Amino acid sequence: MAETQDLLKIALGASEVAEKIILSHYQQNIHVEWKKDNTPVTIADKASEEAIRNFFARETPDFGMIGEEFGVENPEAEYQWIVDPIDGTKSFIHGVPLFGTLIGLYHQETPLVGIIRLPALKSCLWASRGDGAFVDGVRVHCSQENELKNSLVLSGTLNTMEDKGYSESFTKLRHSAKLYRGWGDCYGYYLVATGRAEVMVDPVVSLWDVAAMPCIFEEAGGSFSTLRGEKALFDSDGRPTASIYEGFTGVATNGLLHSEVLSVFE
Repeated sequence: MAETQDLLKIALGASEVAEKIILSHYQQNIHVEWKKDNTPVTIADKASEEAIRNFFARETPDFGMIGEEFGVENPEAEYQWIVDPIDGTKSFIHGVPLFGTLIGLYHQETPLVGIIRLPALKSCLWASRGDGAFVDGVRVHCSQENELKNSLVLSGTLNTMEDKGYSESFTKLRHSAKLYRGWGDCYGYYLVATGRAEVMVDPVVSLWDVAAMPCIFEEAGGSFSTLRGEKALFDSDGRPTASIYEGFTGVATNGLLHSEVLSVFE
C-alpha cells in the first residue's frame, strides 16, 4: 500500500493547482451553463477538474478517479480519487466565498485522505487516516458540545429539504438547536470539523460532495454518515454503495450529537 502521507501531499498539490485556476475566474463575468439537473457549471469547474485529472495522471497513473464534471476513469483500480472541483458553484457564480474543492481518496472501502480547500478564504482543511485533521497546519477537533439546545445546525437550501420530504424532521431539528444557518455545501462541513458548528445536514448529495468527509470526521473526532446512519460510501470490493449521482444523503456532527440527530429523521 502506498504511504498515506505521500498521497496526502499529492492531493494537496492537486488542490493547490485547482485553486489558482478557480481564483483566476472568481468574481469575473464568466458564462454559466445549466445542466439537465438544473445545477450550474462554469469554465472554472471544468478547467480545474481537468487540471486535477492531469496532475493525478502524472503522480498516480494507476489510480482511478471519479469527478463531477468528467465522470469515471479506471473504475477497477484499487485506489480511487473522488473529486468535486467546485463544491458550491452557486456560491461561486454569485461571488460568495463559501465554495471549495473537495478531494477524497479510497483504498477499496477505506477512506485514506480528505481535503476541503476554500480558495476564496485561503484556507485548507485536510486529514489523512491515522494522522489527524488540520486547518492550514494547525490540528483541529470537533466541538465537545453534548446538547442540541446549545448547538449550531447548518444546511444548504431549505427548498431541497422540503422537496426530498424532510421538511417536518428538519423543522424539528432546527427548532431544537440554539442557532440555525444556511452555511451549506463544503463550508458547512468545514465548520463542523473545526469545532465552529455541531451539525451539518444534506438531504441529497452525489458521491463527490461527501467522499472527503468520512476521513475528515474520523480524524477530527466527529461522525459522518447518511441520514439512515450508513457510514460506508464504498463496499469491500471498492464499489460505491449507491449511485454516484445524487444517490447519497449526508449528516456530519461532532459525534456526541450524532445519534440524537439521526433519530429526528427516523
